[in-house]
Amino acid sequence: MLETPEYLSPSSISTYRDCPMKFKFSRIDRIVEPPTWQTHLGTFVHEVLEHFYQLDGDARTVESVKATATERWTVGEWEAKVNELEKKLGTITEFKKSAFECMTNLWKIEDPQQTELIGMEYELFTDVEGVRMKGFVDRFLFDDDGKIIISDYKTGAIPNPRFKSDDDKYFQLLAYALMFESADQEETSKLQLLYLKHSANHEMSVTPVKLAIARGVIVETKEAIDQACATENFACNKTKLCDWCFHKPYCPAHQ
Repeated sequence: MLETPEYLSPSSISTYRDCPMKFKFSRIDRIVEPPTWQTHLGTFVHEVLEHFYQLDGDARTVESVKATATERWTVGEWEAKVNELEKKLGTITEFKKSAFECMTNLWKIEDPQQTELIGMEYELFTDVEGVRMKGFVDRFLFDDDGKIIISDYKTGAIPNPRFKSDDDKYFQLLAYALMFESADQEETSKLQLLYLKHSANHEMSVTPVKLAIARGVIVETKEAIDQACATENFACNKTKLCDWCFHKPYCPAHQ
């Protein structure tokens, strides 16, 4: 019998739903995937925007986001991190260009000078229907009615609906809405996926029905994980996405 994780995160629940074996590799066996060009790009952009939004509203300009990026690049020793990647998709200049395009595309989505965030990289650690949950919310603010709007930055491509439905796209944010409700008794009115690469803001209104579905997914997934740990039986969900999975070389489905 395998020991179940102390807590689940919205992303780990999504991982189990995509492929139980991949969940086992990452959360049970604790096999850490090395960073990639894409994950470094996302982390760097997130880091810059977190510090950028700490500036006073009238100071949030394209020039200041560039200055913030320059500062964080040096402080975080990002050039060394990118150079250490096993697989590079371009030069340092191309990495910086991609990151800066994501940052400046923010102005096509919202006016940073008028966007007052309440929290960034906000940690939530609470129970949802008896399931211990932990996660970090990219950012949130309040609407005119005092309800929360949860936003998530995305630096990659907009998911192909053939592989990810709208319900799957928004599940993690719906889970955060449930966690806000549990931890702080705060209601969420809207979810936003900010696709910086494509200058797109995909929004979804939060309804009791959508929350109930997400709540059910959390409980059902926890029960499935407990059963898989008890039997040490984690299924392999073999799909075309396996070609991009770090664990493919030793996954039983590909031996």
